[in-house]
Amino acid sequence: MDLTIDDYIDLLQNGDEHERRNAAFILGRQRDEQVIQPLIDALKDASADVRLRVVEALRHLRDDRVVMPFITRLGDDDPRVRAMAVRALALQKDYRALLPFIELLRDGDTQVRSAAVEGLSSLPDERAIPGLVDLMVDDPDDDIRYYAAQTLKTIGGESVINMLLVVLLSDPQTDTKQTIAEIFGTLGNPNAQDALSQLANDPDEGVSETAKWALTRLKG
Repeated sequence: MDLTIDDYIDLLQNGDEHERRNAAFILGRQRDEQVIQPLIDALKDASADVRLRVVEALRHLRDDRVVMPFITRLGDDDPRVRAMAVRALALQKDYRALLPFIELLRDGDTQVRSAAVEGLSSLPDERAIPGLVDLMVDDPDDDIRYYAAQTLKTIGGESVINMLLVVLLSDPQTDTKQTIAEIFGTLGNPNAQDALSQLANDPDEGVSETAKWALTRLKG
């Protein structure tokens, strides 16, 4: 017997864990308004696996009703759910998520920090700059450092340049200097020219060559 939408909603609310996960998956594939509120309610399910599947089911909906429930799940005990909620909110491009995303840049879980960095690229805002710079300089994960730099490029502007100039005053690691030179070249801000001229004389070839490339970009 084929199950109806109402049957799957009932399973989502009253089934065992496997049935609830499966129901969330099926309901997320429907194009029916009546599934939205039951799925939102299921974001509070006792099972992290069910909550994860529910966020996945709701993530592609362009519906204002999902934003605040997703923001609530940014505090979920399970890092998989937190990370998925970030990705879901990034698709909404709703600035109510900005400050929570910034908070998650300090999350203890790598996948959550990574999701927050990428999520902030969809909500470019100067308030994210300090946290992103901290990750670009100090995060132990190579990918997070890389994506933090990419998001800083997306934000751009004088504030990014000025904060990175401050970082250079502390004589950071070689890879950080090279990344900063690359950002300066991409942003093309003339205020970075003096710093790039110094980096062009750096003993590390990667730093000096990147700085020279950036200077050519600044000079047109």
